[in-house]
Amino acid sequence: MLNKCIKEPLIHFLIISFIIFFIYDSTNKTEIDNYKVIISEARVEQLTNEILSSKSRLPVAKEIDIAIESFALNEIYLREARELGLQQGDKIIERRLRQKMEYLLDEMASIQQPSTDDLNRFYQDNIDRYKTPLTYSFTQVYVSIDRSNDELAKHLAAQQQLITQGNSPVADSSMLPQQISHQSSQQIEHTFGELFIVKLDELAVNTWSQPIDSGLGKHLVYIEEKIAPMPKPLLSIKEDVTNDWQFEQRKIFKKVYEDELMRRYNIEVQQPKIVETSV
Repeated sequence: MLNKCIKEPLIHFLIISFIIFFIYDSTNKTEIDNYKVIISEARVEQLTNEILSSKSRLPVAKEIDIAIESFALNEIYLREARELGLQQGDKIIERRLRQKMEYLLDEMASIQQPSTDDLNRFYQDNIDRYKTPLTYSFTQVYVSIDRSNDELAKHLAAQQQLITQGNSPVADSSMLPQQISHQSSQQIEHTFGELFIVKLDELAVNTWSQPIDSGLGKHLVYIEEKIAPMPKPLLSIKEDVTNDWQFEQRKIFKKVYEDELMRRYNIEVQQPKIVETSV
């Protein structure tokens, strides 16, 4: 029962909300005196590490003093700007604040790691995502359409006669590969085009096809093998499935959080008055 509750998105939301409001409350308490800027030991250590990272050496005392003064001035400027209300109506600031809130939610959601049961369930529910592609092995004989209609009809009839006699048709000269081995639909489409792959899916195995079209000409096709999509073993794609699971959890958390915000706030819409004009 306890495990089930822990996994509920609403419980996660409540925890996240508590943390967010706790941070907000703590921040407000430290800023009661707007004319007092506290540079904590942790902040000094952070500034020191930033200099160390950028210059690959420990900073001298003067550099630390400059960094502290710069940080303090930045904090003072921000407070003064807030006092003047300069952040209000600024679309860039508003967008940035929303991005930070969404980033915070994402970070909270990303802490979660799926259990074995969670991962197996998600994998089974979304099995089509994790299948190997449909692959083909076939021979194609290219027929150029750079002929008159009568010549093309005669040429195709001659090719069909060769097939009827148990012989292979003869290809016109082209840069296209005649033999395709274990290629996916996507790979084949890159070579022959979308029209070709649509027709290819309809063909039978181990028999020469009627001429099918592509954007390049016509083709006689003999499919030797068509391998249907198969699920990839979970262990071989565990990292991908975990990332997908976490992505879905982030969407759930965001939706739950936004629903709760909309519930807590009273949204009042004041419709503009319609001015009637006389004709």
